[in-house]
Amino acid sequence: LVKIPIVRQKKSQHPITRAVLPYGYNVITSVVEVANAEALVAKYVSELSDEDVAADSLLPDWSRGHVLSHLANNARGLSNLVEWALTGVQKDMYVSVEQRAIDIENDAKRSGKEIVADFLEQSKIFATNLDRLVAGPLLSEEIVLGNGSHVHPHEITTLRERELLVHLVDLGLDYKANDWTLTWSIKTLKSISAGKRKEPVKFRLLIAGDHTWTMDQNGMTDIFGTPQSLAAWLMGREPDDKLVTSDGSPLGNPPLWL
Repeated sequence: LVKIPIVRQKKSQHPITRAVLPYGYNVITSVVEVANAEALVAKYVSELSDEDVAADSLLPDWSRGHVLSHLANNARGLSNLVEWALTGVQKDMYVSVEQRAIDIENDAKRSGKEIVADFLEQSKIFATNLDRLVAGPLLSEEIVLGNGSHVHPHEITTLRERELLVHLVDLGLDYKANDWTLTWSIKTLKSISAGKRKEPVKFRLLIAGDHTWTMDQNGMTDIFGTPQSLAAWLMGREPDDKLVTSDGSPLGNPPLWL
């Protein structure tokens, strides 16, 4: 008899479960937290009228329809990355940066009802794909985001939760940056302070109580504030509460993020 060797699937070094998904820099986001964020956005947008969706968001040149279309397409893009992780075959998040922008513009021209329905449908599809990611196994332990960052597939949960909670603020409804939880704000500061961004932050430290994040080791000035306001500012948004500098100098406009 010919002995056939048994090929065992290599286990991920970052085991994934429904309860907790590991993320780089020891940041943790669970599937449940993503589901809660999806449900929170759905609660705010499900009953919006066509006029409500067509109204301006807090983002320059974007209506609420643009924001919701982006969130729907973000779910599609992240689902592509789930396929990449599970099959080992590269499937880009978006066709290109340019096509991503074109798709948002075109999708924002739809009626408000269509835009909201698309967001809700893509949220459901993405939840199903997260279940598949949980089940595994992973055939690729590195995927590439639309901005070119190389990440582990388990970071998809943190990326989606952040998109939802940040853009919920951008919709300009009754949800503010100060509604972000302390835990989420600290987790987000930990990840984005070390991540890719369009405009460098020239301040040395961001300080919130006992928590400190290093930005520019050559900087001379620190910023003090709540985690929620520091996170909003670091992501290019105006904070709800005042931030102060260690030397009393003006803070300036929030730096460009992504």
